[in-house]
Amino acid sequence: MIDHHVRFGPEDMGTTDADELIRLLDNHEVERAVLGPVGRWVAVDNREGNEALSAAIRRHPDRLLGYACVNPWYGIGAVDELCRALDAGLCGLKLEPARQGLRLLDPQLEPVLGAAEHRGVPVYVVTGVPIAAEPLQLTELARRWPGLTFVMGRSGRTDFSTDLIPALTAVPNIVAETAYNGPGDLRRIAGAIGAHRVVFAGDVPANDLGLELDRAARTGLTLGSLFS
Repeated sequence: MIDHHVRFGPEDMGTTDADELIRLLDNHEVERAVLGPVGRWVAVDNREGNEALSAAIRRHPDRLLGYACVNPWYGIGAVDELCRALDAGLCGLKLEPARQGLRLLDPQLEPVLGAAEHRGVPVYVVTGVPIAAEPLQLTELARRWPGLTFVMGRSGRTDFSTDLIPALTAVPNIVAETAYNGPGDLRRIAGAIGAHRVVFAGDVPANDLGLELDRAARTGLTLGSLFS
């Protein structure tokens, strides 16, 4: 089992204690987890966040992975930071449009998406926020970037759950995430696109890892994974 998104960041929005996180993973028999920056590490202090993730991963290289985060408004600076963070060992790009001050279809995204495509890494997108990050907006973005794999973080929860199936079935390069979805919802998603296109995520510490694992287990499905 790989947890595809753990909130990692300062203040009260995430955790920065990698050792405590490893203990949590051990308690729930989760093999690996992917860290995703939150808070100001998403909005403005991208390099600080990426370096913190890289340091945590160096402490636990067999257990932790991490998404780099850059704010597309920084232009070429965002591209440079993304490449630097990937070279330092991070394994994907995380976008949180609502916190970064843009919409999913804004042209400011194109340079960083081009860099992600060139490096062959997945793009994790926090969805479910009106105007900024709706599931069908991600569908259109995935159409424009067929060479990228997108993870629909939170699978459109909470405001756009009814758009989820149409958004996922319209294109082949979006992967759904389990967080905040019940067993019935997950079975419907898997029935529409296949369980191989559904990945587990606990979204701790905002969410309860045991609860999310129980929801996923009750589906009886063998879920997919972006990372070996």
